[in-house]
Amino acid sequence: MVDLAIYYKTYLGSLKKSPHTIKQYFIDTRQFLNYMKEHQYTFEDPISKIIESYNEFLTDSYSSAASINRKKASLHHFLQFLKQRNRINEIPQNLLKPSRLENKPIQTLSNKQVEKVSRYWIEEYQSSSDNEYKWFALRNFCLVNLMLEIGVKPSEIAGLKWSHIKETEITIIQNNKIRKLLLSDTLLKWLDLFHCETEELLPSSKEGEFVWLGLGNKQNEAISVKTIERIFQSLSNNLGFKVTATVVRYTRIEAHVNKTHDEHLYNLYIQYGYARKSVLKDRIQRFNKNYCGAGQYPLEQ
Repeated sequence: MVDLAIYYKTYLGSLKKSPHTIKQYFIDTRQFLNYMKEHQYTFEDPISKIIESYNEFLTDSYSSAASINRKKASLHHFLQFLKQRNRINEIPQNLLKPSRLENKPIQTLSNKQVEKVSRYWIEEYQSSSDNEYKWFALRNFCLVNLMLEIGVKPSEIAGLKWSHIKETEITIIQNNKIRKLLLSDTLLKWLDLFHCETEELLPSSKEGEFVWLGLGNKQNEAISVKTIERIFQSLSNNLGFKVTATVVRYTRIEAHVNKTHDEHLYNLYIQYGYARKSVLKDRIQRFNKNYCGAGQYPLEQ
């Protein structure tokens, strides 16, 4: 992947692009390729699926439509480079159109939808007589409810280790940054049950360290971000409304903001792991037009 970015940079130089353009295209391309690597995508996967997922990442990471559109334009140029070399078969033009995010409200789940999302996998667990499926359902229930409770991203918990959960606290490690969040007693009990059932179904997991495992050839290895995305896709298919990890994250943040009107946005920015303070403020302003408090929260202590 890194070599591909370097080849692309050389190609840009052959086109006599300006040093500034080459530098920016290279930065944006490397970011896209790193995203693919982190989420275990390859160019064997449908390119439209990769771009759709990457677009969600961009909208969750940047508040400026101009920044997102610049990165989409860079990506479009890189995809043309790939298509010329038969690395991809198509360029999903509809997914690369300029964004107009400022006026677009963010989708979140209603309380009723949250309840359905929360309970779906435990109901599957309780109704199944197949031990492997029961284990899958319990794993998915714990994972989804962890995300509902603390609003983390899939990339932050795909490689979660049992050593990251101590007493009532979970440690989230992302990009060499660490933050500690509290877990409810109820969720901790479900995680304890899942831990026990994992050791019973997969005795060799006692020597392992990862929380979210799969079966088959990769036993005792952490599941990928793509697996988490498939869990949410299954929820969407079975519940009849769109459920993604991003929607769950925004739902949690919105509920937190509406519940604690007197809390500093600075504290929320830290809790939810935002790299830019402006992004959180933008998201809050786009949650619900009936909520007018976002502008009242300072982002600095």
